[in-house]
Amino acid sequence: MSKSRVDVAVIGAGTAGLSAYNAARKYTDSLVLIEAGKQGTTCARVGCMPSKLLIAAAAHAAQVRHGNVFGVSYAPPVIDGAAVMRRVRNERDRFVKSVLDTVNEFPANHKLSGYAKFISANELEVLQADGTKVQINAKRISMATGSSSVIPDTLKAAGARALISDDIFEWQQLPSSIAILGPGVIGLELGQALSRLGVKVAVFGRSGELAVIQDPAISHYADIVFNREFYLDLNAEVKTIREEQDGVAIEYRHRHNGMIEQRFDYLLAATGRRPNVDGLALENAGLELDGNGIPLYNSYTGRCGNSSIYIAGDASNDAPLLHEAVDEGRIAGTNAGRSLRNPRDIRANTRRVPLSIVFTDPQIATVGQSLDAVRKNCSN
Repeated sequence: MSKSRVDVAVIGAGTAGLSAYNAARKYTDSLVLIEAGKQGTTCARVGCMPSKLLIAAAAHAAQVRHGNVFGVSYAPPVIDGAAVMRRVRNERDRFVKSVLDTVNEFPANHKLSGYAKFISANELEVLQADGTKVQINAKRISMATGSSSVIPDTLKAAGARALISDDIFEWQQLPSSIAILGPGVIGLELGQALSRLGVKVAVFGRSGELAVIQDPAISHYADIVFNREFYLDLNAEVKTIREEQDGVAIEYRHRHNGMIEQRFDYLLAATGRRPNVDGLALENAGLELDGNGIPLYNSYTGRCGNSSIYIAGDASNDAPLLHEAVDEGRIAGTNAGRSLRNPRDIRANTRRVPLSIVFTDPQIATVGQSLDAVRKNCSN
């Protein structure tokens, strides 16, 4: 096993990791950036960027259909699913290339490909693709391992027909139908976009909540609005899910027709993302974890407890947004680098006003504290 020593090790070369690396590099040239998966960031490959390309195509189709409102009539749109997805992939690849070009400019000795896990609070073991291991001793470590979509056990009965959102952007053609489990941001955005592109869509929820909406009156109105375009049930009763040769059969209680069984080409699990921390052997790092196994940390400094470890981006499970990941990476990387000179020089940084936007039509936005947070503060 080869060994090396660095000032700062950054685990993860996504948006937060790249931000942490660039910030730490202002203080030292003794760094290593460790990435286990494909380069290019989640946002560019399978997240906000390709999803907006799909939404943009859907918006053009919707404008044609609703031109009569303005006294302008068009022929019904003809959706070329293969062309839609080809453009999504081509533009997605262009976005990814711009990230790869940036990473390629980093010094070769700053980059390491492999899966990292903690040996101690200052030691990492990196398993490379060829089976060899590298042991890294780092004075400071920044965790920016991102998150991944997961398929809950309750949906695995759909077998090969169960998808996560990442899979959609590799489609060569649009399917004829899809069931979406989870009316959160991802499920609602993709559901409306696919519906407008001619795909038969049904979206099922269990909690009665819709995306980021917390006000009952607004949620009720949004339920009505979106049901004008596609089937949406925020309190769905799904009885069975069964994989078939060319699709998935779902037995559920329809809002108007009672218990029915309906066949879809695919089932999309849009039930959330899980921070990529399970394989890091955090128990060896001596960090205090919350009930979900995520390190407790100071969101204004990025520091995990009193350790030499910093966390940023989706790995913290705090604010999974692109601009927040950039900020968190910069904060973590800056404090990791600055504290090399003076271990006490760890500074709190300002955070942005909480903001969330769902790119549907109509759009949904929340700014500031949530209702639950306001009620909690008022009660105190």
